[in-house]
Amino acid sequence: MKHIFTKLTAAGALLSASCLINVANAGVIFSEDFSGGSSSLINSTNVTWSDTSGNGFEVYQSQSASPRGMSGTYDHDNDVTTAEINIPGAIEVNDDQGNVTLTATFTLDSAITADQEGLLTFFGGARKSADGASVEVFNVTQNTTLSGVLESVLTTEEWTFNSFAFNTTAAAAGDELQVRWIGGGTSSANGQEVALVNFSVVDVPAPATSAILALGLLGFGVRRFKK
Repeated sequence: MKHIFTKLTAAGALLSASCLINVANAGVIFSEDFSGGSSSLINSTNVTWSDTSGNGFEVYQSQSASPRGMSGTYDHDNDVTTAEINIPGAIEVNDDQGNVTLTATFTLDSAITADQEGLLTFFGGARKSADGASVEVFNVTQNTTLSGVLESVLTTEEWTFNSFAFNTTAAAAGDELQVRWIGGGTSSANGQEVALVNFSVVDVPAPATSAILALGLLGFGVRRFKK
């Protein structure tokens, strides 16, 4: 029995290492912390920002978070054991009316392989209420959704980490992709707030390979035990 336990432990360690290696291979496609204010969004060379109000953006820093009903600090590394820090910046989706759609449009400059997936992360919050708030990754070139419409995870007046993984087989190099946030709410005084956006491509482990490895080690351990 000791031999079996040893082999199972080895299998688990190898599978865990495999997952860690794949996560470590994440490649950031674009990132925005909103620290440069509205002008940096307008002048961005990698991402085109726009919204359906057509009246500019409401980008703010930690010192102006309070008037928007949001905390000026957040758990930037999604680790409760580390101290919260001041947000470098955030964006209010409903800049001057309710239920605005905010978009970040960019070109995918490299191919995404079959063993990779997309990963969108951001910190979200709700100013008062944000009923109907959502986010979606859409392939404009192929006119198809990559993620489906996702319900943003929002906490009133606080920042909550959002992480969405999705299949990217319907995306090719040169395609125009768009992240769409719907503010929800009923006016410019409520709705979805967004901070620290990251869009990445992440390697995922092959289930068949991992299963074969685990079964092989298990079989080897049972054989040794019978001897």
